[in-house]
Amino acid sequence: MPRASDTLIEQLKHDIFSGLLKPGDQLEEADLAARFGVSRTPIREAIRSMVDCGLLETRPRKGAIVRVLTAKELNDLFEVAAELEGMACRLASDLLTRSGKKDIEAGLDLCRVAVEAEDIPAYAQANLAFHAAIHKASGNAWLVDQLDQIQARINVYRLMPYEVVGRLEKSLAEHRDISDAIFAKNGALANTLMRDHMMLQGARLPSLLKSLE
Repeated sequence: MPRASDTLIEQLKHDIFSGLLKPGDQLEEADLAARFGVSRTPIREAIRSMVDCGLLETRPRKGAIVRVLTAKELNDLFEVAAELEGMACRLASDLLTRSGKKDIEAGLDLCRVAVEAEDIPAYAQANLAFHAAIHKASGNAWLVDQLDQIQARINVYRLMPYEVVGRLEKSLAEHRDISDAIFAKNGALANTLMRDHMMLQGARLPSLLKSLE
């Protein structure tokens, strides 16, 4: 049976990755205790663990907040993520199975549905499903592990550009092009398209971060 703090960590991660909690948002222990019906002890354990992994930070007189990365930190992370995501696409195109293709198509369809509904939180989750399907299709467990670690730090920021008018539709179109390249077994093109897709998103972030200052 999972500890209460482990359950809290998973729920808070979901809230961050879905955009319910944004960079700079404050976490009040009393509010969390009331929400989850637990004492403050597991809440403090969960917060401490999430501070250690870089998702939260503590500030004087504010307590725990969703960590705000600097523009330099974000750019560095997105550069690494872009290279690894591109590698995943290249490997997926070489090793693609029927099951892998089906999972990528399912992720792409979730993105389409979210765009049609103009639902940004739903698109954020669909985007993760799409990328996760490509990671899995790469067949490289070490690569998947590295991407998971990086995404734990950047996922909170990935949906910020979606607030820009037309970005959801553009992101979906880029996903389609990436999928088409993978399905055509054009690994070099899939790699390039994914790297561009990731860096375009990363390039938008510094200006958006000003709203958090």
